[in-house]
Amino acid sequence: MFHILIDKLKNAPLAKKILIILLPGVTLLAVFIFIGFSLIVRSSNQLLYQVSGELLSYSSTDISRSMDSIQSMADFILEDNTIQKSLSSTKDSGEQTPANVYSDIQSTLNTYFQRYKSDYIDYIEIINENFSVLSSGMDSRVMPLTLQQELIQVARKGDGRLCWITDYCDTYGIFLVRSIKRIEHLRLDELGTLIINININDMLEDISSSNDSIDSVAYILCNKNQLLYMPDNLKDISTRVLDSLPSDNYAIQEINNEQYFIVPGTIPSTQWKYYSVSLYSSMYQNIRFFQKLFIIILITSLCFCILLTRLLLNPVLIHFKTLMEKISAFGNENFEIIKVPYSYKDRYDEIGCLHQQFDSMAKKIQLLIKENYEAKLLAKESQLKALEMQINPHFLYNTLQSINWRGKMLGDQQISLMTESLGKLLHITLSRKNSDSSLMQELELVKYYMNIQEIRYADQLSYSIDIPESILKAYLPKFTLQPLVENAIRYTLEEDSDCCFVKIDACCQEGRITINVANTESFFEGNLLNKLLCGEIQPHGFGIGILNVNKRLELAFGKNYSLNFYNSDSFAVVEITIPYILERQENKK
Repeated sequence: MFHILIDKLKNAPLAKKILIILLPGVTLLAVFIFIGFSLIVRSSNQLLYQVSGELLSYSSTDISRSMDSIQSMADFILEDNTIQKSLSSTKDSGEQTPANVYSDIQSTLNTYFQRYKSDYIDYIEIINENFSVLSSGMDSRVMPLTLQQELIQVARKGDGRLCWITDYCDTYGIFLVRSIKRIEHLRLDELGTLIINININDMLEDISSSNDSIDSVAYILCNKNQLLYMPDNLKDISTRVLDSLPSDNYAIQEINNEQYFIVPGTIPSTQWKYYSVSLYSSMYQNIRFFQKLFIIILITSLCFCILLTRLLLNPVLIHFKTLMEKISAFGNENFEIIKVPYSYKDRYDEIGCLHQQFDSMAKKIQLLIKENYEAKLLAKESQLKALEMQINPHFLYNTLQSINWRGKMLGDQQISLMTESLGKLLHITLSRKNSDSSLMQELELVKYYMNIQEIRYADQLSYSIDIPESILKAYLPKFTLQPLVENAIRYTLEEDSDCCFVKIDACCQEGRITINVANTESFFEGNLLNKLLCGEIQPHGFGIGILNVNKRLELAFGKNYSLNFYNSDSFAVVEITIPYILERQENKK
């Protein structure tokens, strides 16, 4: 019986085999789910405290977020250009207030008030020696002059720091005050006082009422020994009960004959102590709800895992199906390698290796079949091309040499110079003896190239080279400078510019050579090389030249080089920095 099952498994489709292999894993997952559920049930009491404490602490972050937002607003007002200019001009003008100052400040304060009023700000006020500017908002509670003077004194003692005042929270709410200092030239003289009034009662009532269900949360807020806020259902508790509240860990405590789950915390920005208070019974019901939700999620995840496994098998099996199609097509009389819509050359998994090995084997078989026909013809054609490569350069050099001598005989110096420069330029370019060169040889190549271009563009093109003789023998990869000069001309004179001046200079400091190729009438885009390398800019023309130069420098010096593009005054500058190394000996042979 066992052998029959083994034989059926061997001949079963690949999809069934994979599902059978995955079945033990799915079963094991189901066992782990059951064990996990059992552990959750047994540790429900501990989980009750931990999860409830975390939820209550998380819900209290709205208080901290509002406080941080208000403090950020105070910083923005201090740094606001309109506020600074208006208060500075008022102070500098003496007793007479400049025109539009009051309206500018009020408009700015109204802008901040509208943006931050959701953080329970009643109003924002700026006071200086000449006037007091109040933003729109709740102004029903008129502030006594004595209270205003006290707030100003506290702000001045703070010397620019943010100061929270909570002594009048029952009547006027809490205040955030600071002395506004002049930022310009770091003079830091006092320009006025910023007063922000926050309705702490509305803030905590809204946060508490955001959950009106049985698991609603209330908050108690204290500043050291001062009680800032207490919910209505707890206002009659005694001071002794407040003193007995937990200081640093959650606890279940009886208040007014009710069991409450209490989580203490501290607002980081103000160091005020708060207590999240929730009925214990509602907390327990929430935990039971989360336990049921956890079971549902686990069961759903298990079903989704099985479904996802079946869906993920299809993209894998399709590659085996493609391989079978390729084998069948190659097995016909034409030995055809069919094209597939997927490339396997960059894949290194088992599927990629199978396809690569089959493609390689099929190509080798095709090559062996065609060897007696096409290979011999290609060999003869290669011999002819090799012969042409030997003949053409010599023929071209001899022709240019003849034109050069003819130009000298006729007294035409431009024809002579152009043909001589072109001949030497082609000789250096087509020569296979040197794969690299020195700085001197690169400058020589640039010189021959510029001789031709100067004749072509007449008075539109000029150039200069300023290189110390002491570094002329420094090693530099072949064709590093000429492509940069060529592109400088191409993107100036060939794009309707009137003139172009190209200058090449270099210096050596601390064993490193810096070469600059600069030209007028063009402009480099910021971070050009990185944009070309990451594909943000598609390389064509100048971009290809940059990438080629960068690649040669990287192959020659590894990471010990830099290639930068920037604009200085009226010049677009290419800066190359390389180590000072003498030209390689093999280049001299």
